[in-house]
Amino acid sequence: MGENAVWEVISGKDKGGIMVREGRSIRSKECGRLSFAAFVEELELVGERLHYKLMTGTGPETGWVSINVADKDLLKCIIKPPPKMPLFCGWYSGGFFKADGEKLLAPLMDAVGGAGCAMRCVFHFPDAYGMSGEGFEGREPWPKYVDKLIDEINQVAESDSQPLIFFGHSRGACPAMCVASRLGARVKHIYIAACGAMRPGEPTPWEILSKTFKQGGDRELLGWFYSLQPENVFLKRAVEQNDEDFEEQVRTSKFLKDMLSLMRAQYRDAMFPDPDRDYGPVPANITAYAALLDEGSQPEHMEGWKSLTLGKFQNVSLHAGHMDCLAPRPDGKCELFEKLTQDLKQYLP
Repeated sequence: MGENAVWEVISGKDKGGIMVREGRSIRSKECGRLSFAAFVEELELVGERLHYKLMTGTGPETGWVSINVADKDLLKCIIKPPPKMPLFCGWYSGGFFKADGEKLLAPLMDAVGGAGCAMRCVFHFPDAYGMSGEGFEGREPWPKYVDKLIDEINQVAESDSQPLIFFGHSRGACPAMCVASRLGARVKHIYIAACGAMRPGEPTPWEILSKTFKQGGDRELLGWFYSLQPENVFLKRAVEQNDEDFEEQVRTSKFLKDMLSLMRAQYRDAMFPDPDRDYGPVPANITAYAALLDEGSQPEHMEGWKSLTLGKFQNVSLHAGHMDCLAPRPDGKCELFEKLTQDLKQYLP
């Protein structure tokens, strides 16, 4: 019991206690009442629903109760053990090779470490694990990729119960959300930057992009990627060429050949989740960072993430663009880092 929180029932004195249900849903079967002043051990907390084990008092030995109804507390936490050190897991944006993606997230990982989170790791897209080409396209292979990520997380983590914090930038939000859906309450918070919401029951933006890119050519593929990082002079020069010069530049440029190969694997011929199978509302709190200088990730685009959390949701605006929201200013500061690390402290020992 020493590692779990203890709660006291503070409501229901005149009703014989508070209602207990078999499952997390408030529509699940009733199984009795938990007596007023009973003490219970927390097994799992999902939003306002507590899965408990009875310590003192009367009522079902275990079940689910609401800790708050209509702004009235039904239980209060009387013993809250210090949090365990979480593992901070990061996913970078699409369009980057493994080493470049790690480099992109390095300043964030340094900031997280400076805030006191000692354990951090960057994870990758399917092509970095050899999952590209024939047999690794569309919805069907996505669960195998999630299996790989979970195995890798558990290899890095101290144990398979270590708390997890997830961060996903742009396309990196997709694996972060799908892994969180699998791992449930072990994931405490998901931070999402510059990525419009995935919506239950609807194809993800990456599935839509894949279908769009299959109808176009290499110029459209590189042109879209250039729109996300207009400071990239190599992409700018390529997409502004006429067709003949574009083909010649691709033929003679290793950089453009490699970039096209990567973009085909990660976007055009990519795998992506099934919205009815691979993700749904998670216990973790979600913070969505809207990059105000990126027209594709405005606050209204981020608001949809609220439907994927059973916990708390924050929609935070950043005065930054799609890529530079992760770039420290000349003074070494970064608005996203400052906001995230301040919030992160609630999960640190």
